[in-house]
Amino acid sequence: MEIIEQLKIIINDTVKAMDLLSTGYATVIRTSPLTLKILATQMEVIEPVAELTDNVRYKTVTVQGETVVTNPGLKAGDKVLVMKANSGQNYIVISKA
Repeated sequence: MEIIEQLKIIINDTVKAMDLLSTGYATVIRTSPLTLKILATQMEVIEPVAELTDNVRYKTVTVQGETVVTNPGLKAGDKVLVMKANSGQNYIVISKA
């Protein structure tokens, strides 16, 4: 096997071992501060480790003088899809499950 092929294998194995990115599910325990219970590990993570994307943030718009809720956001008990980043240093809520 050539040295280049061996280096590719070593690099791929190293990146996999670092566990930099993966997805999973969590339950919202409370919204302020945002607290999630990760289903796979039963570990609780709290802001700022747990972060929201715009897909799950509370949003309103004003239409003809009326405020309309376009996204109700999260509430305790919601099941969410999370992305683990930085070897579990951050959990990013992608969407409701």
